[in-house]
Amino acid sequence: MVDKNLLRGAIARAGMTQEKLALAIGISKNTLSAKILGRSFFDTDEIDRICEVLSIVDNGEKADIFLASPSRFRDSSSDVNSSDCIDPIAPA
Repeated sequence: MVDKNLLRGAIARAGMTQEKLALAIGISKNTLSAKILGRSFFDTDEIDRICEVLSIVDNGEKADIFLASPSRFRDSSSDVNSSDCIDPIAPA
């Protein structure tokens, strides 16, 4: 999932609009909007083009914008500890 606020900030810092960015990377403004809102996903080529157009070169910034953060609900509901896992190599 995309961090829409970070991506919108990067677009603004580059002096662009979503419409101009969409044109620059070869997708419609509606498609870009849907991807920013999480209704669909960017492919790696689109991410590369966005980073090039917006001059995003720092890998940490790219990760912050484009990599999903773990769901706090999924992760907090798990009661499994590593000691509860079965070692597939150890004899039973």
